[in-house]
Amino acid sequence: MRICFVDYDITVTGGAEQVSVSLANELCKSHKIYIYSINAENDSIPYTLDKSVLCVWGPKGKKRLNEMIKANFSPFIKFVKREKIDIVLSMGNYPALIVSLTRFFNKAKYVFCDHGALINQWKQKDVTAIRFWDMLLADRVVVLTERTRDDYCRLFYCPKKKVRCIYNWNDVLPAAKDYDADSKKIISVGRFGKEKGYDMLPDIAEKIFRKHPEWEWDVYGDGETFLSVKEAIKERGIDDRVHLRGNQKNVKSLYQDYAFLILPSYREGMPLVLLEAKANRLPLLSFDILTGPREIIRDGIDGYLIPPYNVEKMAEKAVRLIEDKELRKRMSDNSQDNLDKFSKEEIEKKWMALFAELKKK
Repeated sequence: MRICFVDYDITVTGGAEQVSVSLANELCKSHKIYIYSINAENDSIPYTLDKSVLCVWGPKGKKRLNEMIKANFSPFIKFVKREKIDIVLSMGNYPALIVSLTRFFNKAKYVFCDHGALINQWKQKDVTAIRFWDMLLADRVVVLTERTRDDYCRLFYCPKKKVRCIYNWNDVLPAAKDYDADSKKIISVGRFGKEKGYDMLPDIAEKIFRKHPEWEWDVYGDGETFLSVKEAIKERGIDDRVHLRGNQKNVKSLYQDYAFLILPSYREGMPLVLLEAKANRLPLLSFDILTGPREIIRDGIDGYLIPPYNVEKMAEKAVRLIEDKELRKRMSDNSQDNLDKFSKEEIEKKWMALFAELKKK
């Protein structure tokens, strides 16, 4: 089959882009794969892409949504017809919106891949309206969690057979070495955006290091709230304990140096960082937000699910892990038990089943 990924901008680093490249690299072994990038902010793709995958670029210089819809309409129709595309995978709300109307002018099947969570942005009427439109015009909808699948059926009255939950697979091999129970370092990884909850990090850290100043916390990532979080850490006098490391290549190789991971997000879809840390046998701490962490973390078994945004509880559970080496080791041992459902083999089977179903349609 000929499959085309539609991405907003494949030249930037992001969850949708990482998933697109990983999936494209796997599917190209048995299918002809294309990536249609609506924009190109940078000159190169920040991920390793198989040479057989063909990248196609949308018209340049269009920034407004209505401009992008108009500018890509005819070129995308011509591209799909010329290359005889069988399946179009729109990676996110806006890519789906931009190309959705083109489905009436070709024979390809359209799949809307929602990389967020419907309930998290339910009150944002414009985003919810876009999702609803994308869902209506798609042949199938793919979401990242069972909770989001249920929400599509319940809130959008989407037929159950139309929406599928397919997890992002864990692209990290199991840790090459044993868990380091003697490590005195905490890790967090993720973009510094408002939804990532790093504004709570200074308060959490202050409570942790008040009891255990011998520990350290490394945070990898960059973004809009980086400087304000850095200043808040400095104001509390813990900048010698909390280190903002910025963006780092191949963070996946660093997890094994740490004792456990903290994810303080306000909202997530399916957080890849939890899967990466889990594959490296780290205990996990996360707020029990609406979607994501609960499908990865088993509370009290391989980590802790904290009542949302409860800074006191987050610090309390972190201190408990710090003070109980055997608990950390036990949670580390349990971390591998439910990794299979996130394996590349299992996830690929679900995609192949979806493609086979669409081919018959």
